[in-house]
Amino acid sequence: MSDRSDEVTKPRDTDDLLEETDRLLSDAGLEAGSDETSASTDSERGHRPNETHASTAADDSTRRVGLRSWLAADSYFSPKAFLAFVLLLGTGLLAGGTTIPIAGRIIGILGVAFAIGLLTSKRRYLELTAAGTSVGAVSAVASNAFLAAAGSFQTVVAVGVAVGLVASLVGYYFGRDLRTGLTREIE
Repeated sequence: MSDRSDEVTKPRDTDDLLEETDRLLSDAGLEAGSDETSASTDSERGHRPNETHASTAADDSTRRVGLRSWLAADSYFSPKAFLAFVLLLGTGLLAGGTTIPIAGRIIGILGVAFAIGLLTSKRRYLELTAAGTSVGAVSAVASNAFLAAAGSFQTVVAVGVAVGLVASLVGYYFGRDLRTGLTREIE
């Protein structure tokens, strides 16, 4: 630890701190608190509490747009990425199933998920796991159609979902981990 004796602090007035806080919050598009708090700080500075500010409407519209974009489904789930992952994982499942006789489908999903994690920079865990579970469920029902028709449909789907989920998550996680290791600065 270093000694910080070379730093000099100057005493500041409470009004200066309040003005600087209000200025910083208004630059960020936020308000200083509730109506009661802003009324008391306005009255302390000599402003009337009923005085309207022109920037209040602009701040409210900015806050609403920010809240709308925060609540938008596109910020959490991308349908385009989901469809692309379904196609990629389905291709990996088919390729793995045709080339490797035992556990080839699982290895195919795992390998494609690993490659996706290695190549993509944006985190897409939700889309990839949804695609993995979908591909796993459809594949399990298609390959075990007789069991599904005989009354074990829920069991077949549950096993397919579990296998697809685990294979896609593990592959994607290790792909992202390797990507992080390759792109991180060496200290």
